[in-house]
Amino acid sequence: MKRKVQNQMRVLWAIDLIAADKKVRASAEALLKEFSKTTSLVIHPAYVVKFFEQSQSLTHGELKKTFIANVEDAMKRWLSGVKLKLENPRAILQKGVYLRSDVDALVSEGKKVKADFILVNTHARKGFSRFWMGSFAETLMHHSALPVLFLNPSSKPVSGIKSILFPTNLSPDSQKALRKVGEMASRLRAELVLYYNVEYFAATPGLALSETMVLTEIIEKDVKERKKTLDKWANQMKKDYGIKVKAILDDTDVRVSEGIIKASKKLPSCMIAMASQTGPILSVLVGSTTRRVVREAGVPVLAIR
Repeated sequence: MKRKVQNQMRVLWAIDLIAADKKVRASAEALLKEFSKTTSLVIHPAYVVKFFEQSQSLTHGELKKTFIANVEDAMKRWLSGVKLKLENPRAILQKGVYLRSDVDALVSEGKKVKADFILVNTHARKGFSRFWMGSFAETLMHHSALPVLFLNPSSKPVSGIKSILFPTNLSPDSQKALRKVGEMASRLRAELVLYYNVEYFAATPGLALSETMVLTEIIEKDVKERKKTLDKWANQMKKDYGIKVKAILDDTDVRVSEGIIKASKKLPSCMIAMASQTGPILSVLVGSTTRRVVREAGVPVLAIR
């Protein structure tokens, strides 16, 4: 039985007043316009005033209201060219000196307005300066209880969202995230594409021929079972949400993140949706795969917990 999906979506737009590049605002605006074509979109602009940005003498007592009003006026000017219906912008004063405090403040605001996701731009820098992509955006990726939609500077102009690529490891957590992605695909009237990358270590040199044959048989059997699971998930999503769904099993010798990005380039007007998880081991996975995709993909990337 097809599930009923609400057409309204609420988004917390984490704007960056310091960003000098107008492309940052333009890319986010273009994406939001596409969402508004198929959904009743409610946009809440928010800006976290970090501790080092605050004049402490102006953030107490009666002067605090004036300080916030001035920041929100600056937000309105920053948003003045945006041709979208926006809620009143919100300046959030952050009192903690740590980055996690900034993230928690933004997520708290997202929960307050009942946002379906948070939209944020990244700087997508590499090397040591990666910590600036890794600063706010990456901390948000690891700790946000809400889905986060990332846009990096290399993202191409959005001209519709016709497909959503969902990489999966076929785990229960991934299946849980898939339901949220199916709901979004239904709202956007987009095709859902499930992607599974088959990863196996090469056989150890020196194995006897019989041992190699047995190992190959085990792997082939396992791949067939995973393909069945992938197809089962795809069929269930078709049934539940009444959307187009297809499954891709990638058995080429390619790193997972590279395979995901390669697959996204073959799809029309694609958005990538990935399940990000917490915990010591899973955090490594987020760092090695999701973070790499967010930094290098030329399309929007939604991270879901």
